Amino acid sequence: MDGRPESTLEEVGGIPGPSAMFTHLHVHTHFSFGVGVSSPEELVEAAGERGFSALACTDTNGVYGAVEFQCAAEAAGVRPILGAHLSSNGQETVALATDERGWAALCRAITAIHWQQDLVLSAQLATDREGLLILSRDVAFLERVCRLSGSEDLYAELRPGKERHRVMAAAHRLGLPMAATNGVITAHPEGWNRHRLLRAIALNTTLSALPAHETWPREAWLRPSPDLARLFPDCPEALSASEAIAERCRYRIPIGRTVAPRLADLGNALERLRALTYEGAARRYGTIAPVTRTRIEHELQVIGAKGFADYFLVVRDIVLHGPTHCGRGSVANSIVSYCLGITHVDPLYAGLLFERFLNPERTDPPDIDLDFPWDERDRVLAYVCQRYPHPQAAMVANHNCLRLRGALREVAKVHGRPAAEIREVTRRIPWYSQGESLADLLTTHPNFQTLQLPPLWQELARVAEPLVGTPRHLSIHPGGVVVVPTALTDYVPTEPATKTLEGFPDLTLPVIQFEKDGTEDAGLVKIDLLGNRSLAVIRDAIAAVRRNTGRSIDYTTSDPADDEATKALFRTGQTMGVFYTESPASRQLCAKSRADTFDLLVLNTSIIRPASNRYIRTYLERLHGAPYVPLHPTLRDTLSETFGIMVYQEDVVNVCAAYAGMPLATADGLRKALSKKRPAKRLAAYAAEFFRGADALGRDRETTKRVWEMILSFAGYSFCKGHSCSYIQVAQHACYLRAHYPAEFMAAVLANGGGFYHPFVYVAEAMRMGVRVRPPDVNASEFRSTGRGHELQIGLQYIKGLSSHGAERLLAARTTPYRTPADLAERARLTPDDLRLLVKVGAMDSIAGNKTQPMLLWEIDAARAHRGPRAPGFALDTGDAVLPLKHYSAERRRREQYQALGFLTDQHPMDLHSTTLHQFRLCSSTALHRHVGQRVLAAGMLTTAKPVHTVDNEPMQFATFDDGAGLIETVLFPQVYRERGHLLFDQGPFIFRGLVEEEFGAITLTITHLDRLERMVAKIAAQQR
Repeated sequence: MDGRPESTLEEVGGIPGPSAMFTHLHVHTHFSFGVGVSSPEELVEAAGERGFSALACTDTNGVYGAVEFQCAAEAAGVRPILGAHLSSNGQETVALATDERGWAALCRAITAIHWQQDLVLSAQLATDREGLLILSRDVAFLERVCRLSGSEDLYAELRPGKERHRVMAAAHRLGLPMAATNGVITAHPEGWNRHRLLRAIALNTTLSALPAHETWPREAWLRPSPDLARLFPDCPEALSASEAIAERCRYRIPIGRTVAPRLADLGNALERLRALTYEGAARRYGTIAPVTRTRIEHELQVIGAKGFADYFLVVRDIVLHGPTHCGRGSVANSIVSYCLGITHVDPLYAGLLFERFLNPERTDPPDIDLDFPWDERDRVLAYVCQRYPHPQAAMVANHNCLRLRGALREVAKVHGRPAAEIREVTRRIPWYSQGESLADLLTTHPNFQTLQLPPLWQELARVAEPLVGTPRHLSIHPGGVVVVPTALTDYVPTEPATKTLEGFPDLTLPVIQFEKDGTEDAGLVKIDLLGNRSLAVIRDAIAAVRRNTGRSIDYTTSDPADDEATKALFRTGQTMGVFYTESPASRQLCAKSRADTFDLLVLNTSIIRPASNRYIRTYLERLHGAPYVPLHPTLRDTLSETFGIMVYQEDVVNVCAAYAGMPLATADGLRKALSKKRPAKRLAAYAAEFFRGADALGRDRETTKRVWEMILSFAGYSFCKGHSCSYIQVAQHACYLRAHYPAEFMAAVLANGGGFYHPFVYVAEAMRMGVRVRPPDVNASEFRSTGRGHELQIGLQYIKGLSSHGAERLLAARTTPYRTPADLAERARLTPDDLRLLVKVGAMDSIAGNKTQPMLLWEIDAARAHRGPRAPGFALDTGDAVLPLKHYSAERRRREQYQALGFLTDQHPMDLHSTTLHQFRLCSSTALHRHVGQRVLAAGMLTTAKPVHTVDNEPMQFATFDDGAGLIETVLFPQVYRERGHLLFDQGPFIFRGLVEEEFGAITLTITHLDRLERMVAKIAAQQR
């Protein structure tokens, strides 16, 4: 049994007796961060094995895992008891909810603990504990609560050990009943060592320095009832009291209810929604056709019946305060959303079914996901928090868990390994793996091939492995917000987030304790307000076009789908900088499919996701004319638009309904189960229903198995069609701007921090597009990069090391152009460090007059000697005493610029190595198509790399290199990746040999050997000596 004790209860406890005589009421899961060891599932499983019919979950100052615990317990036939271990300012107690009132009181108490630093816990519970049972071993706490509110539902908590005698004496004195607990922090006794590990990690100390009083007792595990009975021979009533308390605690979080947001003082929300929908329909369509009216009325009827009219109105109110936005996900399937301006894809045109978003049989609330420009998202969040003040609205939580890299790093730290050694090891752990153990990764992964690790690291990996998946702390979901009509603290506790909103330093952001799945299960309606850089790119590019040309482009109504220049970029894969389609895989698929229509682009960007990407080759073959026969005739129409392949989430539902006659709600449940991390348990029941339904319809059993296998192959990350439609619409806007306004577009990409690639890639791409890139200039540059016509001006944002205050002062003081370096120094009051950077990057060249960069640097250093290195506001020497130093060579100026910016503005970074590269007979990226089937030598800077695994679970990698003329898409298969993959840790440059291959018109290079350029040159030099 996995190393767990297999003794009978009699052998373990020494006293026979049924487990029904005792219930564990004080139990910490691993959601007691840094204390609890076991997951809710592990504790529930252990409780069932040891004969307990009920079990409590009482994590410290939180109900983070309450939903997960409740679901696990009910699935295992163990009755869940919901509560918390409350601790604040030296007072502590266990509080258990008996009913809905008690749960709300518990949520309010936990909220108060997190928001009020000076909270007196006894005072809080003395005035607000209706529906709660209170157990405490804190005598002072018991005395005060007893004095303030009486002894009803108040218990003295007895834990094993000498301390319990003092608590017993207080209980007799106060007339309080006693209840036995064990203060459980692990399901099994061997978990205590892991508890020590977690305590050391939480306290940021080593195991050898961990104070003994910071750990819980070794006996704090889920001990069998007879074992506990042996420890309380003098007070058996405390054991039986635990059972009586358990019987009273019957509260359950109502799974399946819906607590929708509501606008205040609105009157009839549905009628208001109807009026706004028809206003929007007139604006969107002009004339409202019968088919449009029918669809609107159908949706309004369902929305009204489900009670979601207020939900739509709340979301509309939000988007009015963020006009550049993208409604995505299944909400794009709603014509009501389209008419309200929440989404911008016409669901009638795109063939999107409303039922994927909302249908009468759906029991859980639908999500509405909204993207805003990344630099506007905080303003939108602030509006929501001000419009619906705490505790009416809050962010959804993320439960940050230890992953492979973090677990190994923390274990190495508590074992005292040097920081540099830890960094060198952990940085090589891939972000994504296919279930390999840490020990195996250290032994076999290519990233560790050149690292000589001491044997101790294998032991550290073994110790760290069980910590993977353990929650460490609370953080904020990227954008999830919940709004309720009354107070969130009736349903879930909140706490202040550490995150602050940019521009709103005084606004404290509240966050609930449930993560997204728990939020949904608890019936709280989540609205996702996410930041999207590409929306900011489109916004800024449109603003620049209007500023430069006078032309206004309306993002919400313009339709670039039929623009020929835009379509040409898509079908040739020239989509660098274009949202959703710029990754190497997406660009390659665009080129292979020659996709330039809305429908094909939507299909492309969905099939490339993990759930369906294994069928890309099949899709391309069928797209280009290969005949195919569906698994069953009923599936021909069902999957006709995707060439017989399951691509969208809806396809799971449609296939199950068409082939096995499954109800849509049931089929949608199967679709959700496939997307979960551990779907096996959920899928068993769905499989039985699918096969029963297929049999009832007379389907052939072998065909049914094949269809079911096709459905199972769709497990993993996938998109609904509406989501891809929304994002392709954004991509088309971006691609249109790239096609017609390249300087404005690429400047906007750089201004917003780039995207999928390093900035040097976008600068190189801009040059290839015919855009002239100008270096930073003290008179011409804004903070962000700007574009006009065919010129792109690099902004101050890219000067590495330039202080934010320096950039602000430079721009603020530039009421008129700077005339000379002395004028700049006097007016902007910059530090010598900032001035040196501006000189070295060439930003002062336009005002330097006859002074060279070395002369300016000499002046700055002379002033530095008098005023100190960081003192602002000194005067540069403007006399003739400056030494007449020569200009730097062109090569040195470029190297200085590359060091300061990370790219060059007049050449590609590969040109810095032109002398070295001339030693080799290289094949340019633009000539690869002439060498298909041949082996060539190429070189380039690494732009991006993606490690993946083969079907045999061997690591390999796709990598993209830029040689200056263009991009080279490469693949390193397992053997080469094992031997050379460890070299790909920075931009390079690299030199590599490989086989040129072509598939559906797209060119790739299968690498057979790779090295860093400087290493290859050194090897050749050594051979020639």
